[in-house]
Amino acid sequence: MKIMFYFLYLIPMIFCFCQISNKSEIAFTIDEKDLMPEGITYSSSTKFFYLSSINKTKIIKINAETEEYQDFISSEVLRMWVLGLAVDESNKVLWACTESVEDNPSKSAVAKFDLFTGKLLYSFEYVDTVKYLNNDLILDSEGNVYYTNRANHSVSKIDISSNKVELILRDIAIEHPNGITISPDDNYLYVASATKGICIIDIKKRELLKSNLSSSSNGIDGLKFYKQSLIGIQNGVQNKSDIKIIRYFLDSTLVKISREMIIDQDNPNFDVPTTFVIVNDNLFCIANSQLGNYSRKGIKDQSILKAVKILKYKL
Repeated sequence: MKIMFYFLYLIPMIFCFCQISNKSEIAFTIDEKDLMPEGITYSSSTKFFYLSSINKTKIIKINAETEEYQDFISSEVLRMWVLGLAVDESNKVLWACTESVEDNPSKSAVAKFDLFTGKLLYSFEYVDTVKYLNNDLILDSEGNVYYTNRANHSVSKIDISSNKVELILRDIAIEHPNGITISPDDNYLYVASATKGICIIDIKKRELLKSNLSSSSNGIDGLKFYKQSLIGIQNGVQNKSDIKIIRYFLDSTLVKISREMIIDQDNPNFDVPTTFVIVNDNLFCIANSQLGNYSRKGIKDQSILKAVKILKYKL
């Protein structure tokens, strides 16, 4: 009986160990140490990864086969921070959230680029004395764009058929929304609030369905829906050792969590990991944005900058 009890005691320990056993590999290294990247996406049409830069106000593209990289748009095109990115393969465009490098007046935009040429096709711009911060975005099955505004606690929609911006929800219950993703049926938006955890918005009703989906989901940055689960990068934590990539498995309703799994935690390559993209069941994440070494005045300490690393995980 003692032996059996000991064996049963070990089972959950072994299970927990397996939950954080995913190993990463370095997929790409970018030698532009002062890039300060925030967003990453991929196009199956061009076979390029796209990486946004806050410090250099540009987007670079990385050849998935050769690992060579070059500018997709130069720093002069927008002269704004570039954050979240998303590719619309059907319409062959790349969308980007941007934010003014200046505080007053506050200028923010969601920009639309030709996926092959990098030409700026349209920019949904806002200039106001009130602070805005367009942070991240996701597309629905028709190519409409949903994006978070971290400063005014809102989610908005760009209707691509009318080229109009519509407010979906503004509510302190989704305080400082960051990452955003959508259910495959286009019914729900999942929004990562810095203080309220993962929140769910009913798109048709334009109302908050649930906040704090998990008590462990505060401080998530990048967020993606993947095979009836949500995957997030949690960098808004007190201790560096608590920075992690975490997966929340959903039940059949897609509004409740059935279990959680840590994909990686306290990786030595982590230095404010921000967002990620999933390509053919592989997760590619920005491991070291180094944004802790940056402010609106610029880079704080050039001497400690390192090459940017993109990590790869098999899901």
